[in-house]
Order: sequence, then C-alpha cells, then structure tokens
Amino acid sequence: MDLGKVYSAEGAFCLGGLFFIALAFVADVYQHLAFVGEEIGHSHGGGDVFVRVNIPVMGIALIAFGLGMYVLHEHRDRVHFLAYVAGLLILTDGIAHLFAVSDHINVPLYVVGFSVVAVVQVGGGVLFPFLPRPWDKFWILLTVSMIAVYAMSRSFSLPPFWELEETEPLGIFSKAIEVLTLFPLIELVKRERAFSAPTSSSGAAEP
Repeated sequence: MDLGKVYSAEGAFCLGGLFFIALAFVADVYQHLAFVGEEIGHSHGGGDVFVRVNIPVMGIALIAFGLGMYVLHEHRDRVHFLAYVAGLLILTDGIAHLFAVSDHINVPLYVVGFSVVAVVQVGGGVLFPFLPRPWDKFWILLTVSMIAVYAMSRSFSLPPFWELEETEPLGIFSKAIEVLTLFPLIELVKRERAFSAPTSSSGAAEP
C-alpha cells in the first residue's frame, strides 16, 4: 500500500469514517456510564438507535467508499475485491464489539477483552485488503474462536472468565456478521493455496 494515499481523497474518506465510528463509541459509552449502577454487572439493554446504527453506518459508508476507490484504481482483481468485502465485514463486527464494551462497562475483564478484539478488528478491517494474504488463516481462526466463545458463554458459565450470558440482539448480529465473514476468508485462503501449489511444485522439480 502506498502510504501517500493516506493523504489522498481515499485516505480522507477512511479517516472520516473512523472519526464517525469513534464518535459513536464515545457517545455510547457516555450514555451507559450515565445510567449504569454501581453494582458490578452489565446491561444488555442496548443503546440509542441513532448512536449505534446511524452514526456507525455513516462511518462504514465513508470507509467503504474510500477503500473501494483505492482498490478500484490500484488493484482491480478478485483477490483484492474479496479482501475488501472481508475487511468491511470484519470492520462491522469490530464496531459491534465496541458497543459490547459499553454493555459490559462495569466488568473490567470484559471491557479489556472486547476492547482488544474491537481495536484489532476495526484496524484490521480497514487495512485488510493490504495485509499479507498468508495471514488470512489467522483471521479465520480468530473468527471461529469468537463464534465458539459466544456459543459457550450462552451455554454454561466459566468463572472468572464469564458468567452464563443472555442472548441479545447485538450478539446475534455480531455472530451473523462473523459467519458471513468466513465465506470471503475461506475463499481467500483457497486462492492463496492454489497460487502457492504450482510454485511449490515447480520449485521441487528443479535440480
């Protein structure tokens, strides 16, 4: 990726999108801090629709446009298109995990866990089309792990890591996005293996 593009129109759109996402997160945390009680626990009541839907959607749209223009002009091929789609899905899931931080604002372990995952996903989602393709298998592992942890946390408690959780709309939305994310990720891994196989075979045939 040409770092000079950060200062281009495409980069400006992406930075603007990240600003909207950060704005939504800060506003959501502020609202939860205003209503959360002193007792350790969390709220699955969700947040304001405008904060959790309208503002992030504007951010995603700006990033989608900025990244889309860059990919269209610089890397017009199927691999980058798949990576572009996967990146937007990862970004969207990262935003959901940002809001999960608010929902568990009084549980430090959850706050740390969701914060780390959210930052990795938001940053990784924006940069995903430009990351090395051999890393895609690790994104699959991360995605499958998050789905598995969600399923386990809704099935049984495992103190001190988690208590038995309720099934809430934000979690269902996040898992649906993660399932969708697996499709382009798996396709990218298949293409990477198909591309590497002929190279390995030709290399083995040489004396």
